[in-house]
Amino acid sequence: MALNLRDFLAALGDDLIRVDDEIDPITQAGALCSASPRPILLNRLTGFPGWKLCDILVKDRKRQAKALGTAPQSVVRELSDRMFTRVPGGSKIVSDGPCKEVKLLGADADITKLPIPIHSEGDAGRYLGSGVTITKDPDTGVRNEAIIRALVRGPRKMGFWMAARHNWAHLMKYQERGLPAPMAFAIGLHPGYEILANFSGRHEGYDELEMGAGVLGETLELVKCETIDLEVPAQAEIVIEGVVPPGVREPEGPFGEFTGYSKGAEGPAPVFEVTAITRRRDAIYRHMQATVFTDHQPLVSVPMEASLYRRLSEIHGRTEIHDVYIPPWVTMFTVFVQMTPRWDGQARDVLLGVLSSPYLHPKIAIAVDEDVNIYDPREVFWAISTRLNPEHDVIVIPHERIHPLDISAPNVDRSEVTVMRVGGKMAIDATKPPLWRKKEREEFTRIKPKGADDPALQALLARLASMG
Repeated sequence: MALNLRDFLAALGDDLIRVDDEIDPITQAGALCSASPRPILLNRLTGFPGWKLCDILVKDRKRQAKALGTAPQSVVRELSDRMFTRVPGGSKIVSDGPCKEVKLLGADADITKLPIPIHSEGDAGRYLGSGVTITKDPDTGVRNEAIIRALVRGPRKMGFWMAARHNWAHLMKYQERGLPAPMAFAIGLHPGYEILANFSGRHEGYDELEMGAGVLGETLELVKCETIDLEVPAQAEIVIEGVVPPGVREPEGPFGEFTGYSKGAEGPAPVFEVTAITRRRDAIYRHMQATVFTDHQPLVSVPMEASLYRRLSEIHGRTEIHDVYIPPWVTMFTVFVQMTPRWDGQARDVLLGVLSSPYLHPKIAIAVDEDVNIYDPREVFWAISTRLNPEHDVIVIPHERIHPLDISAPNVDRSEVTVMRVGGKMAIDATKPPLWRKKEREEFTRIKPKGADDPALQALLARLASMG
């Protein structure tokens, strides 16, 4: 059976927090989802009888591993391998699917009747932030997916902000021809597909959904839209169909982004006109709260980590990369690399590889050795404090293109509706001397407390560790 959101929620078992209190999804879901330590399901939504809302499904390695069918310690390496050896996966068009159980066309397609929340104080309104946006290249017929923000402006209209990447290129092709661009939002997919929808590297001849099918080891089921020429996942909870009229721009924003700020990209934006809504009869609204330390960050950072892991491992022919980590609490702008440098300059080249990747997010890259736990910020800062000589081990690169939502860098151009920011990037080499400098490297061997390897103490030491 094809994987779907409900399979994942069921597999969570008692790990899923179920809230039976009546909750207003528009004004209260934001705070609850932002505060939830693990997956959450709101069972009773004020003003939306029969609806449920879920969020915080892949916030940490444990749930990411569940979504990808691997172990927490293997998420990056396993995903990296699958992304570049198992794709594209298979896909097939089916005549019907769960997302077609209810069909609302034309004037009946009212998006205000979906439990779309306000994410943050000061937002311009209710924002759809969980729809996998689907477009198609009018020349090649190849689809592309991303997850973008879309402001509910009325029953059948949304304004949206989109970075200048693949989806945007599709829309511009339609605009240049004076044609409305078909676009759809698929809400409520298996989280494995949501993770791969955020892949930003090259995928010529196939889309991120087919990449997801390869990674998950299944055949993707697609159905034709009712009103536009697009294919969408049959297992989705909700599908919103529509078109983007050429040249139409209206104010959009502010919106509290993954950075923790509402500034960055507000301004004139394209408009999405709704033509249909199809959904499951008892649809679950998949929310992605956009405040800090939620699903919003790892859904982007996990495929970024996997892409970087492969890219960095190929530097100098082969570099011993153990892990790559982009913690939610660094807002995707800082990357930790765990590696074993063999030669002088190798760690520096790895760090420069992070800062010149297909992703715009990284502006700070930090390299540490295999004896430093990159999931523990205390360990990382210990390595920076004791292994870094700022005079030699820090590289600052000026005048680089920076992520458009990073407001620490100035916006130098606002052509069309995107944003171009230019600022500095920094590489921090907190590794020990490389392997070939054996004597100098041994000087940085970490000390162990007396008795740490005593077999008689192992059970008690494990107990103490579990109490932390």
